[in-house]
Amino acid sequence: MVEKHPVMALPWYARGDYPALLNLFSDPAKLPATYGAWLERAEATERQLRKAGFGVARIWIRPVPFATWCKERNVSPDQAARLTFANEAARGLSARQ
Repeated sequence: MVEKHPVMALPWYARGDYPALLNLFSDPAKLPATYGAWLERAEATERQLRKAGFGVARIWIRPVPFATWCKERNVSPDQAARLTFANEAARGLSARQ
């Protein structure tokens, strides 16, 4: 029997998208100014979650699909929206498995 670990969704960004995403987000100050600094922090968070027994789903946030998603829901492209987007995508992934 395979033991199921709770899965945490982590918003994940591509290096080439990072500047456009910072321009899109309504709260860019909540994220590091450089992709390298963001990646270091994100990987540390991922390690902590795995060490705590969670599975981790990296959910890619791309500028155009995320902007469209926010507009369709009339929400600001902020941290709460990023987490909601990631959690919805992770639920969609787990439903297909």
